[in-house]
Amino acid sequence: MQKRQTNYYQMLGLAPEVTALEIKRAYRALVKNHHPDIDYHGRDVSERERATEYMMQINEAYETLIDKSKRAAYDSVIASDGSGRRMARFTDLDEAENREVYLRMNFHPARQSMQRVMKKYKRQLSDLSLDIYDDELVATFEKYVDEVEDTLRKASQSLSARVVPGSLDGAVTMMRYSIAQAVDGLDEMRRFCQNYDYDHLHMAANLFRESSDLSKQGLQLSKR
Repeated sequence: MQKRQTNYYQMLGLAPEVTALEIKRAYRALVKNHHPDIDYHGRDVSERERATEYMMQINEAYETLIDKSKRAAYDSVIASDGSGRRMARFTDLDEAENREVYLRMNFHPARQSMQRVMKKYKRQLSDLSLDIYDDELVATFEKYVDEVEDTLRKASQSLSARVVPGSLDGAVTMMRYSIAQAVDGLDEMRRFCQNYDYDHLHMAANLFRESSDLSKQGLQLSKR
């Protein structure tokens, strides 16, 4: 795991006088090289956990320095400390700001990505129904199954990427239920690819529908 630096600037490999453009460029380069989804299948669990933790630290530094008001407040904190070792943590922000950031950076992207991929299911099912034994159609369907799996994994990681604000506990819990139902639907699709039993596809459709309903409930809770 990368060693945590003494402050956010050093974490991004920058000097305190950098411009916003330089901050964005440094962040993009770090994401490209260190995102936990890179070479996902080539890493064991502990390596993925370390990569995720490091990515969370990078995100925290970027979100603070790219915002003018947060950066000004942070600069005053590290300047008053003298040693440069004190760091303004995400959890030091007020609840309202925590909530807004979590919704924008985690909750809504995770939910929307799931909705997009599940909406494709009806079309995928229609194409496959032309001939469920056609190798090309099945291969295309299997690629979609992989897409669903990748989307659900990333959605789950996104919801866990930072501390959930207390006011969003109910909404996030509902989204986790939604993901669980979708994962069950994914399992049914995998079973179809093994035995070509069409009943698995009908079951997957029902599970995706339940997942979508839970997702909508989560969205409603997020507005309270």
